[in-house]
Amino acid sequence: MECAPKRILIVEDESIVAMTEAFMLGKRGYSVDTASSGELAIRMLEEGTVPGLILMDIDLGRGIDGIAAGRAILERWDLPIVFLTSRSEKAIVEKARLVTRYGYIIKNSGDFVMLSTIEMAFELFEKERALRELAQLPSTSSSPGAV
Repeated sequence: MECAPKRILIVEDESIVAMTEAFMLGKRGYSVDTASSGELAIRMLEEGTVPGLILMDIDLGRGIDGIAAGRAILERWDLPIVFLTSRSEKAIVEKARLVTRYGYIIKNSGDFVMLSTIEMAFELFEKERALRELAQLPSTSSSPGAV
């Protein structure tokens, strides 16, 4: 039985960058959707386009930035978000870390860095989800001293 391709939502205001990333990820077997703004990404999620991972540019031009969009998304959906940006200032990295810790990619780091970060984010998310589910299972062992 064949697995469905993992779905990624790219949130990027620069259309050429979004198309290039989508093409590269599509060649690697991912199903890719794109949104040109944080607001559009949220609307797509509301309408049922729920990916396995979001690749979110931080600088999205007009409207809300990627960090605010990521925060708004995580208030309603349990998804891994990997931030993508050309900025590497400590303050920006720290703001992104306060939202999520699945990854932070500096633009033009290369396909290998992007693909590795995405795969690690998928793996980490699945392991965290399994741990949360395990923690919600009722205990089958009795406590010492229980009557």
